[in-house]
Amino acid sequence: MADNSVFDGSDVTDAIDKACAKLRVTQEQLAIEVVRTGTSGIFGLMRRRARIKVSLKEGAPDLDEAHAPAPAVQKKAAPRPREAAPARAKERPAARPAEPIAPAGPIDPEVLRAVETELGRILELMGFPATITATQEDGKVLARIAGDYVDDIVGPEGQTLDALQFLVRKIISRRFPGRVLVSLDAGSFREVRRQGLTEEAVRLAVEVKESGKTKMMPPLNPAERRIVHMALQQDTTIRSRSVGDGIFKKVLIYLPGQGGKKGGGRRRGPAPVAEG
Repeated sequence: MADNSVFDGSDVTDAIDKACAKLRVTQEQLAIEVVRTGTSGIFGLMRRRARIKVSLKEGAPDLDEAHAPAPAVQKKAAPRPREAAPARAKERPAARPAEPIAPAGPIDPEVLRAVETELGRILELMGFPATITATQEDGKVLARIAGDYVDDIVGPEGQTLDALQFLVRKIISRRFPGRVLVSLDAGSFREVRRQGLTEEAVRLAVEVKESGKTKMMPPLNPAERRIVHMALQQDTTIRSRSVGDGIFKKVLIYLPGQGGKKGGGRRRGPAPVAEG
């Protein structure tokens, strides 16, 4: 068997579990490279399964020997030189996608009206008419959505709301070259979501410490990923980093030495906040 084996799964954690079961080894015995994290897509479309490459760490049994039947008389083979494991990407906070820079001065009222009009038009076409109030807060436009269809507009894990936010930002950036940052909220979803993400990150960190296994949070937008990293930044026994492509990325939570560059040193002091 080749030094590297490829495994697919519904997410990275599932792929790792399959690799451990197939090779009959523990996660600690494997060097794991995430090829792709998989994605649930937008509105349930364009889903992709996660894929990883694994190789045995130094001192672990050979992949073929791990599940081959033992011969009646087994000769001890002469040690053979092992090929160097492929270099992993340097662990670092993933770069955040470029976002419009919020202006320092007052926002033109025409921008606020445009946000309300464009968002209202999209929601009407979706069959979810709503009341929209756009205001300026902290140098950005905050559009609050109220009405009978808040749950439908938010969608599973807020993905529909995030997709709407992405569309509205694109539309407004084309109409107004001043680069205005637009955020959407429906009901009190953003605050409830912040509390939920913080609690989930802390819970998964405890599980990682107890089991030693990497845990993963589902695709999150940049603001939500920052909430997760901030929730864990004071815990020096845990690492977190964003993985994947595009705006929505997953967050891996793992022990030092399991998810970053092989042989990396232990982090000293509070963890840096990964904004991507």
